[in-house]
Amino acid sequence: MLAQKPSFRFLATGAVGSLFILAFLLFGIHQSDSSTLYTFKTSQPRPPLHCPSVEPTNGTWEFAVERDGLDYGLSEEQCHIAFPKLFIEIDKSVALRQNNHISYKELDSRNLEDSMVRAIIDQGELYIVDYAAMPVTQTRARATLNSLYRALKAHPDRQLLPNIEFTFTTEDFAEDPSGLGPIWAYSKRDGDDSVWLMPDFGYWSWPEVQIGPYQEARRRIAAIDDGETLADGTMVPGLNFQDKKKQLVWRGSLATNPAIRSKLLKSAQGRSWASVRVIDWDNENDIRYNLLPIEDHCRYMFVAHTEGRSFSGRGKYLLNCRSVMITHPLVWREAHHGALISSGPDANYIEVQSDFSDLSSKIDFLIDNPQTAERIANNAVRTFRDQYLTPAAESCYWRHLIRQYAAVCDFEPVLFSTDRDGRKLPRGIPYETWLLTH
Repeated sequence: MLAQKPSFRFLATGAVGSLFILAFLLFGIHQSDSSTLYTFKTSQPRPPLHCPSVEPTNGTWEFAVERDGLDYGLSEEQCHIAFPKLFIEIDKSVALRQNNHISYKELDSRNLEDSMVRAIIDQGELYIVDYAAMPVTQTRARATLNSLYRALKAHPDRQLLPNIEFTFTTEDFAEDPSGLGPIWAYSKRDGDDSVWLMPDFGYWSWPEVQIGPYQEARRRIAAIDDGETLADGTMVPGLNFQDKKKQLVWRGSLATNPAIRSKLLKSAQGRSWASVRVIDWDNENDIRYNLLPIEDHCRYMFVAHTEGRSFSGRGKYLLNCRSVMITHPLVWREAHHGALISSGPDANYIEVQSDFSDLSSKIDFLIDNPQTAERIANNAVRTFRDQYLTPAAESCYWRHLIRQYAAVCDFEPVLFSTDRDGRKLPRGIPYETWLLTH
């Protein structure tokens, strides 16, 4: 991928000649009095949400995936009714800041390094304040901003959302040394107190591993399990769970987490139930022979999930399959993890030891007890494909993140700063303009 040019990155190739952008380039916010970049909240903000509080449905509305799964504009109450386990990590972040609200100085203490974006949401509109160099994560940044923008535009009352200023990283994880201000990231560990969890880039698209738009990937996955009707009217039947390959499938690189992934390879070596192969992403021939389209993972009865440098983006795709996801204890949290259940009648995945020492015995058990395996796979579809991993859930998460983050900020950003000479300078570029000029 191409790296973004550093320093005042808002000058695009071609005709960006408006005074709005020119003023930003000539003067920037660094010549401004920092007190003009925000205003203190004059009254106590609305407290963090713990239950639905708007647009009462009188108990008559229930989430139905066929009708609501693609609705990016569900109301605040509908979001809480539909996805009660979705906001656990946000609520943890709020609790940490309940008596120690985020100040502008604290936000500003984190320098904008490579792969970071700083932005403002004002009256439900998105503005880009600064955009760092993106050596390898340019598509992630654009995907994330597009998803956030979609969640804002789909909401009919977006102008009622609180105004916020925030920074997010497009790296696999955010550094969390003490003293640095809050940052949004795709994954976090317990103890990463300054990190606020946001949806990952794959909810828009993930071209680097040849996975297209998320909704299209979901369609292809569902077609494997449930069948589909082709354009000419031909009906293609789905694959029954009991007819799937009775193997554990995994494709990936060892380099991103050799400590975990090498143990999976060792445990699977020579096993008849294993279809486990390493991919060298720098070798085109290796990719050609070993890459497995994400939907074709769903042709296997068991799908292995391993963390990489932090989270692994494949997890949400695997949980869309009517297959049994098998994974080690997860260290890195993602937005949907609150809905994971590893035991009991509602189990929707299987957890094995970190060294995969019990992998073989658990696979053998599931093969010998196909009804149990099918129940777990069906639970995964019901919980994730049809609920917590729907596009509607992702959009609900974004807006809840905005509300809850704002609830523990003691300031509101301003869109125009004032320089030493009293001139008003724009602090951010409207996203619509930024998108067309970068």
